[in-house]
Amino acid sequence: MITAIVGTPTKTNLLMAFTWRELGVDARILSPDEACAELGEGDVALFRLDVVPTLDGVEPGLEHAAELLCSGTRVLNRPEAMLAAHDKLLTAEKLAVAGLPHPWTSWVEPGKEIPESPFPCVLKPRFGSWGQDVYLCRTADDLPAILDAVARRPWWSRHGAVIQELVGAVRRDVRVVVAGARAIAGAERTAAEGEWRTNVTLGGSVTKAEVPPDAEELALAAARALGIDFAGVDLLPVDGGWIVLELNAAVDFDRKYALHGVDPFAAALEGLGIVEPAPGREPTVEEMERTEVEMEKTVQGKPARVGDEIVITGHSVGDSPRSAEILEILGEAGHERFRVRWEDGHESIFFPADDATIHRPKRKTANA
Repeated sequence: MITAIVGTPTKTNLLMAFTWRELGVDARILSPDEACAELGEGDVALFRLDVVPTLDGVEPGLEHAAELLCSGTRVLNRPEAMLAAHDKLLTAEKLAVAGLPHPWTSWVEPGKEIPESPFPCVLKPRFGSWGQDVYLCRTADDLPAILDAVARRPWWSRHGAVIQELVGAVRRDVRVVVAGARAIAGAERTAAEGEWRTNVTLGGSVTKAEVPPDAEELALAAARALGIDFAGVDLLPVDGGWIVLELNAAVDFDRKYALHGVDPFAAALEGLGIVEPAPGREPTVEEMERTEVEMEKTVQGKPARVGDEIVITGHSVGDSPRSAEILEILGEAGHERFRVRWEDGHESIFFPADDATIHRPKRKTANA
């Protein structure tokens, strides 16, 4: 059985796939096209498509979910759930129907009248991420000026913008990662000095923190309201309780988010009900952190370079090895992946795992 993370080889996806392989799962990171070509009856496809850099929609590939379902593949994070999580207007509507606490939210379109809004408020893209193009409007005079500033953004002309009430004066929130019916990770995020947004991409810091039972219960309820299987839920502390800020269907997290000493990537397997891990003791967080450091050496401790050959051993008895030539090394140091050309001529993105070895072709001598 293949368990595919359908998306790009981000750091989170790489760590998750690497951990699952350590636990005996045939985990792979596949593009939507590759998933349709390789998956079938009994396989699992976990969709983790993110929003596009222009913030005007989701990465292409959701349309392949129907084909995978028809092939007998189990699909997690189905298209309607991913759209509900990524589209902040749909998120607000789903949470309102479920009766869950969420900031006052409205929608403004190009050429239409600006709705009456509480102040201070926040203007953001419907398909926003990374804290980009998120503006704080302290007074009614700020809002028209900010709308003028975003008038040429692709997301504005395509989807308009979401306006949300600014809840509380705190510069911190709690991110809870939900897999199925359990919270598998969580941490507190604090905004950088002089910043009100908690995004790590804007300098925010992550602090280990246990998730209180009421926060976990609300995060799980929010995921159920959207029908999402695997997502991050951002909660704001308000008046001794919590309010749901937003959900992320391609949430980034690492082992700083570990709860109760349990590795979050291993816990995701149980939460999603994918497979039982291979017999043996589950690795501890400390062991997984050492494995993460070992990944910095790429495959078998040998730094790869363009022109090297990668050979992947068969996953089952009788399977033939596959080989590919490295065309390009991608990603930051410690989380490399490769653009490769396989024997049949097709190209794809490949991430290193323990079933692959690197061979460096011998240089030909002048007399050869």
